[in-house]
Amino acid sequence: MPSTLQVLSVLFAAGAGLYQFLLRDVIFTTVGVGRTVLPISSFPYHCQRITGDPNLQACEDMWLDEKSRTLYLACSDPVARRDWMPNIHRMNASGRALNDHIVAMDIDSPSSEGGYTYRVLETPDFSGVHGDGRIHVVGMTGSVSEDGENQLWLINARPSVDPTTGQLLDNAVVGGNSTIELFTTAPGSGIARHVKTFADPQITTPNNVAVTKDGAFFFTNDHGPHKIGLLHHLSPVLATGDASYCSAAGECKQIAKGFRFPNGLHLGSDGLLYIPSAAMRGIDIFKPAADGSVENVHHIHLDYPIDNLSEDANGDIFAAAMPKGLATLAAFEDPMNGPIPPATVWRVRRVNREVEDKYEYELFKVIEDAAGEKLPGATTVIHDSSTGRLFLSGVVSPFITVCQKKII
Repeated sequence: MPSTLQVLSVLFAAGAGLYQFLLRDVIFTTVGVGRTVLPISSFPYHCQRITGDPNLQACEDMWLDEKSRTLYLACSDPVARRDWMPNIHRMNASGRALNDHIVAMDIDSPSSEGGYTYRVLETPDFSGVHGDGRIHVVGMTGSVSEDGENQLWLINARPSVDPTTGQLLDNAVVGGNSTIELFTTAPGSGIARHVKTFADPQITTPNNVAVTKDGAFFFTNDHGPHKIGLLHHLSPVLATGDASYCSAAGECKQIAKGFRFPNGLHLGSDGLLYIPSAAMRGIDIFKPAADGSVENVHHIHLDYPIDNLSEDANGDIFAAAMPKGLATLAAFEDPMNGPIPPATVWRVRRVNREVEDKYEYELFKVIEDAAGEKLPGATTVIHDSSTGRLFLSGVVSPFITVCQKKII
């Protein structure tokens, strides 16, 4: 029989290992204990909220078409996110928003209300959930087709329903029924035409999508195959998140696994696939092959939980980071009246990108807002390289923010 000292030694070693490989990251990276978050006044930007407009709320993600100067936003109802957000196990489908929509904003056309002119895109040929015509937007990206139309790729966090009656099933028991949707719209148009629904057993807990030039796409399952239950809750601990690939024909497969809440991935103009983590630190970088398989080539050590990535016209990647993770989650409880969580924006610049197989990156903190004075609890940031403006939105934020660099 082992002695008390031996048992204590084993427990101590196990505890030290748990701290080293998990708890340390949770405490200092995810929760942000001890992290210094700077006030927005420390940065050379003038920021303005566009508030009071229900069409510009709970915009989890955005994509900018540089040529037409159109910013597309995937927006919802902040209060409804508290009930229905399958990505973080909020499974009350009866409380979900019924007015999710895509906004097309003309960012060079200021409006008299202090924002910009925009259109809420109609989707007349989209069947929705059992014919109701509704979409439930989360992540999105865009691409431009050969004929100049904008292709909008959206994560559709639709609920599970009875296929015969269309009545809601108990989604807390069966899980959601998420798909990836493709729409096309012409610049300046008020209509988005539905092209295709991608549904596959591999599309389980999709978070965001990144599109290749031939119409295939990568996506992250932020909780891997676990839609509900204990394994869903433990997924960021057990690292069951994955990255997957679907061909243009819709044949899907897993290409990498072992992620802790992989989030808004991005396929860079340099041909590399960037996958951030919203639970732990940093960005994993992969080199894709023609068949969608990937090789892990680098890891960027950015000591923040990261939501979505975007790329500007200069090839710089902008990351929306969450310096205080618990505050970000707490915002779901009262998004209209509660405190605004801190937000941070990082620029990730690849150095000597013309040199093949050289992976060197410069990290620069662009802006930060410790007290939530101007920025939303940002899940996405878009940098308009033509004007230097930053557009920021958040999954439960009741406003979006536009920041312009100060003239010194």
